Amino acid sequence: MAPALADEFFRLAHHDTTGKPLLHPRATDLGLAAALLGELLAEQKIIVQNGQLFPWQRTPPSDALAHATLDQLLAQPQHTEVRVWLGFLSASAYTSVADRLWRAGHVRPVTGRRLLRQSTVTYVPTDLLTAAGPWIHLTSILRRGESVNWSEGFLLCLTAATGLDAFLLRDLPPEAVDHCRRLRAAAPVPISELTAITAAAVGDAVLSYRT
Repeated sequence: MAPALADEFFRLAHHDTTGKPLLHPRATDLGLAAALLGELLAEQKIIVQNGQLFPWQRTPPSDALAHATLDQLLAQPQHTEVRVWLGFLSASAYTSVADRLWRAGHVRPVTGRRLLRQSTVTYVPTDLLTAAGPWIHLTSILRRGESVNWSEGFLLCLTAATGLDAFLLRDLPPEAVDHCRRLRAAAPVPISELTAITAAAVGDAVLSYRT
């Protein structure tokens, strides 16, 4: 079974040995929320169109977290705006995805404390190759000029939406960067729309934090 989108984005958004985050916390939260919706989109449980999302198939996904996400959408049918659901899911997405990875044995929580600050939890990978896997896989695709499947294309678009492509592309040759742009431009409409809305939400959240 292919790794879940949100798990892969979590790995991309953290250092593969220390578990330290690479992004602003709000960018990570919103990216994970988008990835959770992407998991439902990939299984055709929802449709995304004109900034709205709607349940499509009500049969529960096999994954418990995806099932819980779909249940939340079904319980609030009056809310259909993608932007609203990104904001709502982002409040718990980090903890939910980290917990899924912990239960699968892929990370271990390490609690640290800073002077005059609350304790913080870092999710340290338990296996370097697994943690670095999506990074290695995506950069290899770009270096070789290969095509992508739905999930790979989604992750490439989501890295751009959250600012993670600054890390993903920085050591790649110009032709690989150009290939990445072409792949993103050719992404299916639901992916393009969901990640574009995510990019706008990330931009607003980070700007609000700075001001």
